[in-house]
Amino acid sequence: MRKQVSIGERYRDRSAVWTQWEVQRIYVDLLGLPHAIVSGVSGIGDDMERRTIACPTLLDRRRFELVDEGETTALPPATRPGNTHRARGGLAAISF
Repeated sequence: MRKQVSIGERYRDRSAVWTQWEVQRIYVDLLGLPHAIVSGVSGIGDDMERRTIACPTLLDRRRFELVDEGETTALPPATRPGNTHRARGGLAAISF
């Protein structure tokens, strides 16, 4: 099972397949749980609301599925699984 969330990835909510959530920012809360701030994008390209979703929830295939995997933001080569890279006040990717 995949255990990484990266900025620029889009996830489709399986209960509302017409909406995709694009990861804008990643951070770790005070309890050590990684979260993604996502922006809703409809199928017609309109930006919608923003939400904070726990990364393990985004990776739960019963609830979300990854879309457009080949079009994610490229990360610096120094970013390896288990490491994080800071970008614009947050993390570019996180593995857990």
